[in-house]
Amino acid sequence: MTITGDQRQLQGGAPTHDDDDYYEQDNFGRFSRRNMLRWLIGLSTGAFALAFGVPTFAIKSLQLTVQEIGAGDQLVYATAASGAAAGDPIQASAIQVGSAVQAFPKGKADNQQNLVEIVRTAPGSGKEGLVAYSAICTHLGCVVYANLTNEGRIGCPCHASQFDPANDAAVVGGPAPRPLPSLPIEVAADGTITAAGPFDGKVGVA
Repeated sequence: MTITGDQRQLQGGAPTHDDDDYYEQDNFGRFSRRNMLRWLIGLSTGAFALAFGVPTFAIKSLQLTVQEIGAGDQLVYATAASGAAAGDPIQASAIQVGSAVQAFPKGKADNQQNLVEIVRTAPGSGKEGLVAYSAICTHLGCVVYANLTNEGRIGCPCHASQFDPANDAAVVGGPAPRPLPSLPIEVAADGTITAAGPFDGKVGVA
């Protein structure tokens, strides 16, 4: 005669591990050991996928939203300067010989790689004597000083690299391995400065 798990309990015995029917049909509403194990495995798998899936999605989203400087972008003040507020369009006539300002392309200030150093190296009120370079040092990617040195150079605060804005931002001091990338610019009819294209080289550390 076959004795079930229920009968064993009535007789004072304990169900055995081989008695699947007892564990599957035990009191209504309770998990069997087998179902509990399946549930825990499913929960662990879901948590693992979520832990790795969310960061990957976030990184992809950030990559999709990064905007680089390009032709037609109006250049605006990166910070308040010369009576203008950050975000105001830069007038070419406001930049004096031997001075510089830092700018972002309008609407793209969330990407620091877009930061531009605009310098007037020769007299003029428009495009004449006006040059623009990346404001990110090619040594370790630090932001260069907004103001020129006493010698009229673009200086980096991190390791004292210096660049000559009158000579295509050539390296004239410090450990920087190459010049700052140049940015082609145009001056519109209203005197504002716009980018005529992207930087001519890789920004920051190569």
